[in-house]
Amino acid sequence: MPNTAQFDTAPTIREVVRPVNGLSMNVATCGNGPVMVLLHGFPDHWRVWRPLMERLGDTFTLFAPDQRGYNLTSRPPAVSDYRPEHLIADAAALISSLGEDPVCLVGHDWGAVIAFWLAIERPHLLKSLTILNGAHPYLLQDAIWDDPGQRAASQYVDMLRSQEFENEVNADAGERLARDWFSVDLASGRMTRQDFEAGLEAWRSPGAWTAMLNWYRAAPFVIPKPAAPPPATRWTDGLDYKVKVPTQVIWGEKDPIFGSVVVAALKQHAAELDVHHLPGAGHVPQRDDPDTCAFLIRDFAKRFL
Repeated sequence: MPNTAQFDTAPTIREVVRPVNGLSMNVATCGNGPVMVLLHGFPDHWRVWRPLMERLGDTFTLFAPDQRGYNLTSRPPAVSDYRPEHLIADAAALISSLGEDPVCLVGHDWGAVIAFWLAIERPHLLKSLTILNGAHPYLLQDAIWDDPGQRAASQYVDMLRSQEFENEVNADAGERLARDWFSVDLASGRMTRQDFEAGLEAWRSPGAWTAMLNWYRAAPFVIPKPAAPPPATRWTDGLDYKVKVPTQVIWGEKDPIFGSVVVAALKQHAAELDVHHLPGAGHVPQRDDPDTCAFLIRDFAKRFL
């Protein structure tokens, strides 16, 4: 693969505030060309996409929002304000505000969950979908019920929903957690000191952790204890699982959060699917291997322009 990091000047990324679905949404943007939207996950904000924006801005006009409750975007107060229908509507409203044409969509982690929902419920908004280590929401729930490995890996969700965790992380605005989660990335150079400090600054904002954790509290996912039997009836029964746009999955194989079971099951429910495994990458492949991710995203999206 070519080294996509080689270009004369990295594009200038600017942040703008847009009115979106009743929110003041902070959106990072750069580049020139067809529109591509990038949806981040927990506990990041738009800056998790900076390595890819610097590599893709020569081909696409990129829009990377801080999603509802994150960083500089509005934080509605109630848990119910973070139900999936609101998060999906936010992304749909942002895309619609960018013009009449469908866009290329990229999602990671929670952003991938929302991106999948858009590809299921509002495919007219999308030309293509690229997923980086994220899960189809209904297949994820099925895997949590039926696959012991994914059920074990997902036990953290109930921890994140607890007030005890929120109190603990708010005691120092997440600084100890940041050291635990990102020290290896900092030491290896995969994360810059500037990106690390920007993440901490976002976490220090009043109400930041409540809003981020409300995504989990408002989500429909049921996390049984490891030894509990699968349920006889499921909230996913009768739902439309079909992903209706061409889809690419870029999968860091060292992911401790999502198992490959959620990728294997996707093949039955995607209209068109490409899967690329990155053996050396983990849960955040755009940070671990941005050159390969940028090459794959560009190559795939250009097929549908």
